[in-house]
Amino acid sequence: MLGNLLRRRRVVGLDIGSGSIKALALEGRGTDVTITGLGSAPVAAETQAQQVNQAIHLAMADAGADGEPVIAAVGGPEVVIRQVTLPPLPPSRIIPALEMQYRELGLLAPDESVLDAQILRQSKDDSTNEILSVSVPRGLVDERTQQLKQASVNLQMLDVEPLAILNGALELTGMESGELLVVVNIGRQNSVLCLFSEQGPVVARYLDVGAEAFTEQIRVAFQLSPYSTETFTRTIAPAEAPKAEAACREVVERMAEDIRLSLTFYRTEYDRESLPRYALGGWADIPYIGRWLADRLGLSAPFEIMDPLQAHEVRAPSMGDTPRLPGPQFLQAFGLALRGL
Repeated sequence: MLGNLLRRRRVVGLDIGSGSIKALALEGRGTDVTITGLGSAPVAAETQAQQVNQAIHLAMADAGADGEPVIAAVGGPEVVIRQVTLPPLPPSRIIPALEMQYRELGLLAPDESVLDAQILRQSKDDSTNEILSVSVPRGLVDERTQQLKQASVNLQMLDVEPLAILNGALELTGMESGELLVVVNIGRQNSVLCLFSEQGPVVARYLDVGAEAFTEQIRVAFQLSPYSTETFTRTIAPAEAPKAEAACREVVERMAEDIRLSLTFYRTEYDRESLPRYALGGWADIPYIGRWLADRLGLSAPFEIMDPLQAHEVRAPSMGDTPRLPGPQFLQAFGLALRGL
């Protein structure tokens, strides 16, 4: 037992995003977690497979992890996450039971999907189990697996994007009893919204608003070139913030309305009592976006920013010539790496 507590474990999370590839290496000893490698490489929407493979290896090399086993993820609106109630069953019989009831449970057909499940909690009288089930189209799994195989990546585990994000968020926020966690991870083209409390299930939604929607509005409002927009967006001066907010008002309202409706549904169906706690990750590079969303939702404080590079010790080597991305963009890679510790 003592040997296991003192043994160092190293795990690599690989986030293959629409705007960039991110790799993050974690080293754990006991309950202590240290970030020992970071890497990233940009990818454009039209990037060919060979260039994506090169970007994966660049990110892995920058993280000092090229050739190491990785934990990666699949995601998208087609992924179905459900909490279902089943009678007590041996673990080996849970997935067959879900496959038999897939229509009633709203899961994908077994011959078209990959299904996984875990027991969340037992009822007090042991008469039922609450099961978290995840159903992923087989085509998505095959596509990601083939992509990693072509890039000669040693795949240790394939996770699901919303659960990896939530896993990282739970670690960074230190969610407490009586809280309802509302997590928004802003992607390049869309965003992931996760809601979770001890009283209810995991609910995940993909929002059709991402960082590009914000930066495009700012580019037009300030008459910027496409090449300077992202740098300008990260460094908006306080005097220019009202103009930027006005430019992004419609986009912020769309995102806030999705959050508002999803939270209302969660509180109505699962948990009326827990106190919502709002946290933001991903492409949260606009300094005021957490405040803008909070204002639209009527909150008294901005969203918490989830930054694994601020929350944990970083003993990572230099990333060479690659500029380091802001810490919140590593949230998913961080959550993936945590799976292996």
